[in-house]
Amino acid sequence: MKKFLLAAVAVGVVITGVSADTAKEVEKLAKQYGCSGCHAVDKVKAGPPYRLIAKEYKGKPNAKETLVKSVLGGSMMKWQKIGKKYKIKVKMAYMPAQHGVNKEQTEKIIDLILKLDTK
Repeated sequence: MKKFLLAAVAVGVVITGVSADTAKEVEKLAKQYGCSGCHAVDKVKAGPPYRLIAKEYKGKPNAKETLVKSVLGGSMMKWQKIGKKYKIKVKMAYMPAQHGVNKEQTEKIIDLILKLDTK
């Protein structure tokens, strides 16, 4: 039984390794730039989880540009509407413009968010 469990864990690590590394990198940058006060990878805080943001935007045209604009310019009531679709309640109605991060840094964070596994 132990061998089976170890094999299952090993397969899981191989399958999710890239996503786990991406999630760790997102968390690291989020903490560095002050995003983690309102966001987490998998948990609803004041704002939506990054994995849910990835699920909502992955594959959409202009996803990156839309999200960069939301970070740098702020947004109002965006996730109250989208949250219903995913059965989550986002506590904040407004995401203020983030001035502690530049466009290049924001694009890097958004690229990582959009790479998160959403299955």
